[in-house]
Amino acid sequence: MFKPSFFRSLIAVAFTLASTAVFALPSPALYQLVNLTAGTVVNVTLNESIDAESVSVGNSLDLMVRANVTVNGKVLIAAGATATGWVKSVKKGCDGKCSEITITVENAMAVDGQMVNLRSIPHVVKAPCCKGTAKADIGANLSARVLNDIKINA
Repeated sequence: MFKPSFFRSLIAVAFTLASTAVFALPSPALYQLVNLTAGTVVNVTLNESIDAESVSVGNSLDLMVRANVTVNGKVLIAAGATATGWVKSVKKGCDGKCSEITITVENAMAVDGQMVNLRSIPHVVKAPCCKGTAKADIGANLSARVLNDIKINA
């Protein structure tokens, strides 16, 4: 008949095959590097309210990508991806000054986890002179452009 070592070997082979089938990683051929070119527009939205009385220069801002950024049908930056901006300047109101906040968009996360560097024309939020403080509400729309060519695994 069969020896016990034969059954142990058979069981070991069965476990190996089963674990390979369950934990197999997707083939790298499913993904391809796609070039995201400098200048591509990325639209984002503000995920927090800010005002000139409570923010300071250098504060980080939580943003979210509003729409998919695609190249040749491949999504490179997905809608809902995280993005980051910064407060570049703050002017408090009155004494002849108008309240304003200047914001820039700095980066967004690509589908492969890379941070894509962005550049934006500074977004300036103003309030009428001596009539309140400059505010940007949740959902405020901002835009930026990809700073330099980058290859995204999509």
